[in-house]
Amino acid sequence: MSSLIETIEVDAALAQRLAEMPADSQTLTLSLDALASGGSAAGVLQHPSWADSPHVTSPIVGSSSPDANPNQDNLDLAQTIAAGSTAESGDSPTGVNLLDGSTVESQEAMKQALARCEGFLPARRVAMLKADAPKADCESQKDVEYRLIGTLGSGGTGVVYQAHQRAIDREVAIKVLRRELATDASSRGRFLTEARVIGALDHPNVIALHDLCMDDEGQLFYSMKRVDGASWDQQIDTLSLEKNLNILLRVADAIRYAHSRDLVHRDLKPENVMLGRFGEVLVADWGLALSKSSLSPTMESNSDSHHAIGGTPAYMAPELAAGDLTGITYATDIYLLGAILFRIVTGFPPHHGKSLLACIRAAANNVIEQVPDHLSDTEFELIQIASKAMATDPMDRYASVEELIEAIEGHRSHEASDRLVRRAKRRLAEIHDLETPESESADAGSGEPTGKRADRYERFAAVDALLREAIEIWPENRRAIDTLRSTQLEFARTATANGDLDLALILYESAGQSNSEAAARVRKQLERREKVRESQAKYSTLFTHSPDAGMLIRWSDGKVMEANAACLELLGYEKNEMVGQKMSTLSIWACPKSRETFVDQLAREGQIDNFETQFVPKQAQLDEPNCDQTKAPPGLIDVLISSRTVQLSGEEMLLSTVRDISARKAAERELEYSRRRLRDLQRLAGLGSWSFTLQSQAIHWSEEAFRVTGRDSKRGAPDYNEFVGSIHPEDREKLQVAIERSVTQGTSFQLRFRYRDDQGRYRKLFTRGNPVFDAGDNVVEIYGILHPIAAGGG
Repeated sequence: MSSLIETIEVDAALAQRLAEMPADSQTLTLSLDALASGGSAAGVLQHPSWADSPHVTSPIVGSSSPDANPNQDNLDLAQTIAAGSTAESGDSPTGVNLLDGSTVESQEAMKQALARCEGFLPARRVAMLKADAPKADCESQKDVEYRLIGTLGSGGTGVVYQAHQRAIDREVAIKVLRRELATDASSRGRFLTEARVIGALDHPNVIALHDLCMDDEGQLFYSMKRVDGASWDQQIDTLSLEKNLNILLRVADAIRYAHSRDLVHRDLKPENVMLGRFGEVLVADWGLALSKSSLSPTMESNSDSHHAIGGTPAYMAPELAAGDLTGITYATDIYLLGAILFRIVTGFPPHHGKSLLACIRAAANNVIEQVPDHLSDTEFELIQIASKAMATDPMDRYASVEELIEAIEGHRSHEASDRLVRRAKRRLAEIHDLETPESESADAGSGEPTGKRADRYERFAAVDALLREAIEIWPENRRAIDTLRSTQLEFARTATANGDLDLALILYESAGQSNSEAAARVRKQLERREKVRESQAKYSTLFTHSPDAGMLIRWSDGKVMEANAACLELLGYEKNEMVGQKMSTLSIWACPKSRETFVDQLAREGQIDNFETQFVPKQAQLDEPNCDQTKAPPGLIDVLISSRTVQLSGEEMLLSTVRDISARKAAERELEYSRRRLRDLQRLAGLGSWSFTLQSQAIHWSEEAFRVTGRDSKRGAPDYNEFVGSIHPEDREKLQVAIERSVTQGTSFQLRFRYRDDQGRYRKLFTRGNPVFDAGDNVVEIYGILHPIAAGGG
């Protein structure tokens, strides 16, 4: 069997014709029907720009008719085109050559013969829609099913029209076999094969075929869904990499389905993918599709009379150019998907040449265009995936479309990880922009001001969290691993400069540098500091340099022995106004009962942690005690107290630290108020609310959520595993994926799912979820609403 490139090179006229044409992304087809039927070895090469004059190739080695006259072939073809032109002007095509070699002349005999050879094809009347048609014309068109409105496009074998289907009153697209091919049995056969292939593929990413018919003149056509949009190639350069990858994955899913149905597409390219206005992605043009089972090496030479070789040279796999049908496998489509991926990343298809002939030769030899130098790491990773898919030897490609999809999905997880690394590096750059400490002497206790230090530490913590999340998504991400290590070392140096030596040692250990010279210096500094603390126990225990307020109180009489600057600032006192005074005379407790509880617990246990109460600063006036901490009269300070009883200079002292949590409590009160209002509004609207806390894995439902789901509120909200187990198996994965993406990528989601109620029935529900972020830009909670979908709501 001849190859496409061999056919071209033995035909000087054809080679010259192709050498004069620029490289393009259109489909080139060499019909093998004559070879398959035992006729002349000369085939018909078709290109969309040659619609009126396809090239009949010269006889080649292996021809069953070596003496065939190519000029006579061209003469016969010209006569066929002339006959088609006559038919186009109004005459019915006659002289149809059938697959069995016979010829029929009369129109009625032609219909009967075609019905016998081509199977059942219902008759439909088609007419061009005319404005202001006369009454007599309307009468003659009363049984017209399809009215043509205008041309949408054309190719080498067919013309696509926009049409109106009267019976269903809808707009459709109609593909009609070209008039000049209407009398060619092989062209008709391929046209019917394409229609029946599309009709047999029931997949959301394959264009839907409505009807396959023959008009009253025997002309073949089929109607299909009218897509309001444009082909992918018209939009591919304006779409983001992420959107193009999404489209490619949907195309790959359609091809994976086609492979499950034993079909190889053979002509995948952006031009053959339609993008609708409403998100549709539809694979079209199945004219070259082949059944894999029909390509067995043991098949008879005339087992399929409609075989052709060809494809689009700019994307063509080398085995397509070789033309050996038995060498075409599912790996051929995998190559084409890789070629599209190459086009997405680089902006141009993999094969090119100064002429169409050069482009075909590049495809035959699998010569792939050079990749630009400016590609990012993630883009280069995609090129590696495309390169494997486009390997010359099909055995070196991905074993299945599924493997290719997994590789791309794996890249996307890598890209998500890299995005987190980029965010971390941006935040790290912001830290570098902050003013550095004037002194790096930890021994002297110097360093950054308290507020600036806390800000710098929070930024380091945020960077650390981002990098750890990046590594969790992609454990082998060297950029994330190396950046985390360098960040920890930089954080350790900053902590050392600020005198936080314990923190610095922890960071050196996390970075694998616990035995480094820098870590050894920190240990020596820590040892010297401990000696200083022993000699200055009073001041070190008062947390003189701590950002938290601190007081030293003599247990025997409650007298304040010492108060640090943060404490004086918090309560608004001068040092001499607090030190030496008894706590009872200062009246800083907003609730006397709270003070009694504090003292009793401290007397029993000798220590107390995070005791929550309210203090009254000096400038605040409180007419009566306030023991309701859900309320915050003006001027009160919400605080957390931690205290220890210690022995100092032979006396029992109470060492207390006080943290101002007013901002947090105000936010909590505001949040609680907002939640109450939200619950009231949701009850009025019939909506259920829910929340999912990541750390505790706890799920909280509103009362309305129990009603919507049909769960007895006495059972309480389910835990996460019980909740997932009650989701319909077909909906479970998509809900889990939505939650996972919301957690890892911080995205909102909405979806429909079915939930099993207490009676075991599934209820159709709709939910919308949103992430809640903490100060470090990490998702800590997901919350949303839940409401039922009415019957018939989908």
